[in-house]
Order: sequence, then C-alpha cells, then structure tokens
Amino acid sequence: MKQVCLQCGRTSPGGDLFCQETYCPGEMSPTILDAGDWCGDIEIVKPIIVLRSAVLYEAMHQKRKVYLKVAHPGAENKERLKREAEFLQALQLRRQGQPTLPALLPPYANTTVAHDAYGKTMLRGHLLYFFLFEHFEGEPLRDVLVRNPQLWINHVGWTVLSLAATVNYLHLDKRYHYGLGPDSLLVRFDEKPSAPRILLFDLGIATDKANLALDWYPSFVLPAYTAPELVDATRQTVVADYRTDVYGLGLVLYEMLVGQPAFPFRLRSDDEVYQAITRDQRVTMNRVEDVDKVAQIALKAVSQEPAGRQPSAVDVAVQLKALFGDVPPPKRSPWPSLHTIFLVVVVLLIIGFLIVLALSLNGLG
Repeated sequence: MKQVCLQCGRTSPGGDLFCQETYCPGEMSPTILDAGDWCGDIEIVKPIIVLRSAVLYEAMHQKRKVYLKVAHPGAENKERLKREAEFLQALQLRRQGQPTLPALLPPYANTTVAHDAYGKTMLRGHLLYFFLFEHFEGEPLRDVLVRNPQLWINHVGWTVLSLAATVNYLHLDKRYHYGLGPDSLLVRFDEKPSAPRILLFDLGIATDKANLALDWYPSFVLPAYTAPELVDATRQTVVADYRTDVYGLGLVLYEMLVGQPAFPFRLRSDDEVYQAITRDQRVTMNRVEDVDKVAQIALKAVSQEPAGRQPSAVDVAVQLKALFGDVPPPKRSPWPSLHTIFLVVVVLLIIGFLIVLALSLNGLG
C-alpha cells in the first residue's frame, strides 16, 4: 500500500508522505492499494486512476477480472459513491443499462445487484465503501492524451460525441455530473472500424436538482475541470443547470484539440487554478486554422457565462455529428453470443428429452 497526494501526485510507499509545497496536505492523503493487496475477497491487479473522491482498480473477484471503485475516506466521498452505485443499480433493474456506463456486479459472493449495489470493508481502521462493475478493455483518456496529446480529429470528434450522448442520457434521468474531464472516462480505439469506445465510469456529483444543494461539495473534482459558476458555489448558491455539464464537455474537447488542459494544473495550487478559471485565462485555442468548425464548438461550450454555451449536451452531440457523422458501430462478432448459445443448448436438450420420451412410450406400447 502507498499514499498518493491528490494535489501534486507524489507517492510514498511507507505511508509517511510529506509534500514540501504548503498547499499540499500530503500527510492527509489516502492510502492506495497495490498489486497483490486484498480488499475483502477482492484481489487488486493494479490501480487504474486516482481521483479526488475515489480510486479505480483493476481487480479479480471470484476468478473474474473486474473493476473496483473505492471511495476515499470522508462522509461526502462515501455518499457520492453510494449515489453512483444506486443510480447504476436502478438502471439495471429497469433494464436500461447503457454500454457507455458501468454494468454493476454484486459486491459480495453471496448477494445480487438487486440486493446490494455497493459493499463495505475495513482497511487500516477505515470503513471503505466500494462497488464492482464489469471489465472494459480501455484506459483513462488522461493516459491516452499523455502518450498522444493530439489524436486523429475523427477520434476526437467521435470520443466527445459519445461522451455527450452519455451525458445527455444522465440528463434525461435528471442527473447532473458537474465534474467531466479526461479522468472521468475509459477509452479504447478499435481498429476495424477505427473508432473510439468509451465508458463513463465516474458519474461526478451524481445527483438531481432536488438534492443538489444537499449533496454538493466542490472537492470531488479537480479545480481545472470546475465550471466558472461553481468556483465559489456553496450548498446555498449552487445552481442546477445542464449547461454546466456542457462546459465540461467543452473542456474535454478543448483539451483534445490543443493537446493540454485548457487550465494547466500541474504544480499549481487549487487557488491558482480557480483564479485562472474566474479570469478565463485559458490556453490559447491553436486549432482554428485546420479544424475551425470543431474549434468553434469547443470555444462556445467553454464560454464563461452559461448563456453563451450550447443549451444542452444533445446540442453538442448534434453539432459534432454534423461534422463527423455517427460513431461507426463495433464490428459484429462472427460467433454467436453466449445468450444465443445458451438458448440453442436448452432447445436441443428439450428436443432430446422429447425424443427419448417418445421412444420410451413407443416401447411401452
């Protein structure tokens, strides 16, 4: 196990992390599990990404590769993770799960998703809240952009188009995210056809208009991905507005176009980043000459005032679709699905049983 500073990213394997920067509370950083560590009966394969409110792991449970999401200590982080899990649980029970959202798995060997959306376990004196979901072949968009800061423009457009469609699905269910960024999603790039596939594994504040004031807390998201209207927002002043998530979509598109965050945050204090946001001191958009129409979508989405942005996530999706077309669908497997195989086996067993029964009756006759 090791400690990871949520502000500067420094790590310490001995649990005695100390940051020299005065703005880094390194000694208060959460403990992160390493490969081979155990969380109850779940074995850690590797940490995938550390967020401000939780950490995502690749893990093994009941001999199955899964993803494990664990909330950092703190009541607000735990409640946020519970809201995520309960929302995903409700989707599955209504059979409305989406391929771009996590598919929950039972947190324990002897339970079901219908009974338990999330689990609890003790670690170093802390009661940790977690949930499991099906494995997705991909990696954080953040890691992709570190390796290749400027992707093929079609991949950029289709990635944000898929993200906008997923955010719109949340909005149709009256849910707000308020923390969209490259750390929020996993992505992979298929070859045939060459297209991105995403999984929005982090659902942000994960609440609705009626409970936003109760559930709101600013520290769940990196300051660099905070909308201007949220910088000084409190539980008394936070406003429910879908255009706040449009801003988040704009930040992701902006970053994928220019090759770096719109508001750089490495080795900068949270206060410095917030100040840059309120002053609209963004990195210059340098893609106007080669992909002007896409750049204009990003620039409009990150307007300082909500009124200057696209009205909704679906508007962003429509604008991107007009430029790039639909995301190419995945290539169909030449093999039948497990469900189809199961049905065929059942039918064959029934036919076999009927044949045996008929032969037996003929023998008796």
